[in-house]
Amino acid sequence: MPIDFNLLHSKLEDLRKKYEHLHYLDSDPICFPKRYKDPLDIEVVSLISCLYAYGNVRSIQGFLKPVFLDLGPSPYQTLRRADKTFSTFLKNLKVYRFQTKTDNQIFFQTFARVLQGLDAKSPLFESKLTNGQGNFVGESSISIFQSFWEEELKITLGKRKLTYGLQFLIGKPEAKSPKKRLSLFLRWMVRNSYPDFGLYQNIQPNQIPFPLDVHIQKLIQILGITNRKSFGAKEAYLIKEFFKKINPADPLLYDFYLTRVGIIERCTAKYQKDICEVCYLKEVCLVFGSATGN
Repeated sequence: MPIDFNLLHSKLEDLRKKYEHLHYLDSDPICFPKRYKDPLDIEVVSLISCLYAYGNVRSIQGFLKPVFLDLGPSPYQTLRRADKTFSTFLKNLKVYRFQTKTDNQIFFQTFARVLQGLDAKSPLFESKLTNGQGNFVGESSISIFQSFWEEELKITLGKRKLTYGLQFLIGKPEAKSPKKRLSLFLRWMVRNSYPDFGLYQNIQPNQIPFPLDVHIQKLIQILGITNRKSFGAKEAYLIKEFFKKINPADPLLYDFYLTRVGIIERCTAKYQKDICEVCYLKEVCLVFGSATGN
């Protein structure tokens, strides 16, 4: 059955109105950069938060909360100074899933050194995501950004090899994966409406890939947006193109709100009466329709 774009748009708007409130930010890693006012702190905290944004929300927040507490009122300044306070911070770092304590120490040492080599003005990293003409070139721009961090990590490591944990953290530049975490970072930096920050001016919201986390992957299937079973970089742009039909200028408008369906409403992409019957998307959901015989 063809998608009814008007109905889907209407239901997405209902979802947006439901979750467009500050108290829902605590269910997302964006709660960390939202605590800061200085654009330099926002950008630094955003990139760190997105790189570690894999796993469930509780695990992500459990790791990041003490990290930002130890980095003090201005994580940017703490990293840029790299004084005794910073040394204490490095010692306090914990293991996080694929990253050992040493991996995390290497990453933050590298981050600090990179910041020390950049001009103290916002934005810090937009130029690393655009070409010589200041243009964002999709997947290749993200790969170049990953290569930049890969080379910087190797400088810190010296003769030591890049570990699996560090490679996973920044991602493989040559991989055809959806690059979800850096796509999420781009969304935060590029969009200038709730809940995002709009710090980057040379990259437009309709240029960046859709962040295909597990919740979005399930939802776009049960909403009939795609029947693909695997998701890579190509699909991230295809899904962006789909949402451009609803909002040409801002196709990532509904990303935050859709992920709340998975994170807060616990959607499993299978019919469960207590979840599905009260869901704002039930009228456009294939799972709900099949459960009711429609």
